[in-house]
Amino acid sequence: MLAARRRDSGGNTPNTRQAQARRPAFPEPWQGGRGGVGWHIMKHLLILALLAGHAAAGALLGDEWKLYAEFQNASLSRTGGVLRIEVRQPSTPFYRTQLNQDLTTPLPAGHRILFSFQARAAAAHTIRALLEQNGPPYCAVAQCSPTLGPDWTTYRSDGVTDRDWPAGALGVRFQVGQQAGTVELRAIRLEDAGPDPRVVAAQAALAPDQIAARIARYRMADLHVEVHDAAGRPVPGATVRIEQQQHAFLFGANLFGLQADDASPAQRAYQDEFAALLNYATLPFYWGAFEPQRGQPHDEQLEKMARWCQARGIACKGHPLVWHEVWPAWAPADADAAIPLLHARVADLIPRFRATIRYWDVLNEANSAMHYPKTGLGQWVQRDGAAAVVATALGWARAANQENGATLLYNDFQTGAENEALLGALRNRQALPDAIGIQSHMHGGLWPLPQAWDVVERFAAFGRPIHFTEMTIVSGPEPKHAPDKEWVPNWVTTPAGEAAQARYVAELYTVLFSHPAMQAITWWDFSDRDAWKGAPAGLVRKDMTPKPVYAALHKLIREAWWTRATASADARGVAQVRVFRGTHTVTARDAAGHAVTQTVELPLGCAEKAVTLQLP
Repeated sequence: MLAARRRDSGGNTPNTRQAQARRPAFPEPWQGGRGGVGWHIMKHLLILALLAGHAAAGALLGDEWKLYAEFQNASLSRTGGVLRIEVRQPSTPFYRTQLNQDLTTPLPAGHRILFSFQARAAAAHTIRALLEQNGPPYCAVAQCSPTLGPDWTTYRSDGVTDRDWPAGALGVRFQVGQQAGTVELRAIRLEDAGPDPRVVAAQAALAPDQIAARIARYRMADLHVEVHDAAGRPVPGATVRIEQQQHAFLFGANLFGLQADDASPAQRAYQDEFAALLNYATLPFYWGAFEPQRGQPHDEQLEKMARWCQARGIACKGHPLVWHEVWPAWAPADADAAIPLLHARVADLIPRFRATIRYWDVLNEANSAMHYPKTGLGQWVQRDGAAAVVATALGWARAANQENGATLLYNDFQTGAENEALLGALRNRQALPDAIGIQSHMHGGLWPLPQAWDVVERFAAFGRPIHFTEMTIVSGPEPKHAPDKEWVPNWVTTPAGEAAQARYVAELYTVLFSHPAMQAITWWDFSDRDAWKGAPAGLVRKDMTPKPVYAALHKLIREAWWTRATASADARGVAQVRVFRGTHTVTARDAAGHAVTQTVELPLGCAEKAVTLQLP
């Protein structure tokens, strides 16, 4: 099996753990993936506490700040209202050196939180500032990653609370260990601005009648079937049978567990269950796993996976072309040396797989790359900025895609201001991707449905289709006191967890399916076997038996949202049927038994279609 997983999907297979030592993610509001401070206090942790006067006079903050410097590489002092952090040497990871304060005030769900501060540094110094959960999975409410300069500058970020947070559950963090130097902070404020209007609007949009009306409007179309006899005359009373074969909407999962040549019962069950439910598969193109030795890519394995999908009518996406993680050991850390290699990779893969792969995640998580200066991509983003890098990579992909017609995505776990700012900058450059990929890993908590809706609304404003590219909802609680690493032992599925997973997933998929901007939902991972973090995240268990969530999705995708209809032609020989958009076989039959069958496509966006079937 190709050794590959992404950050949020684990970066590992049964044969490799290449990506396990990577940093935690930094999820945005309502994201359940791992975030912010991915560590537990260890016995060698140095805790330096300091009363900081009135440096933090915001409505939700007090005066006491603590510096956590696990490697004893930093110190904290105060002069007047200024907090000064001296970082003597960088920490790896950078978040091992941070200033923090826990909130003593509870925050209710659906409130907008305003975070601001002033900062400077003698030399350019990138930090991460955020309000996040105190403990795994470190869900962030608000965050930003500025590069400080010598002048005092005000930085702002905001977010919406995804749940009721009790006192002590959240904390403000300034993660400063990226490099040595002095960081100064002042005027740190955190304010509760009250109920967020977008959440209120989302709640209204989620009324059951509104959801049903949108599904009927945006996911269905009128199919007019005119039946003629051999002489071209209308056939009143002809029977018309419509059987849906495939959805136009993409319902998918990553297919990392596929081994096309494996005839074992477990592998056959994996393949059969996948093909019986889904029409879209994400294939792993992580650079360090795809090409562990320079010039020796694992083409054959990926080609087998793509052909397996093609034979079953399953659309494929390659993921990802450019990413700062799963960076090859042989690839340079220098930006100028790495750029031509990345360009060559994009220019090679898109046309090489043009017959089987119609979607590509061109670049992943550009705002986070700056925190990986030991990779060429990280240095490139630090030097030129995320927008310039994404625009360049998308330009390479478009040049390679001129004759292929593939859909090109930008994919990110951030659902807040940083990602919106990046996409805004791409829009200003007229360099937006063909579609926007939103990750939604929920290992540590579920996104409330109004917030999920709001995420789609905000990113749909960029005028591009939305793909939920990596969705994880687990079916069992994470073990208490689980070690803070990318693989959690003894994380098991439970009956209660499976039932809760099925209920929530049915609701979330229904909400997302009803939004006109949505075009794809990809589950992460299909099976509990080798799922990221060892979590029970699959639609099927480790033994490949389907969970209740599989049955719940099958009931929606292949039953409730699936067309099987019979109608009689009217006096004009026309039968009209309301169908879900996708591929259908249409069979017309007259009273004498003459019959004809035709395949009809109703793509996304199609409101109606007329076809004529002529009987023999």
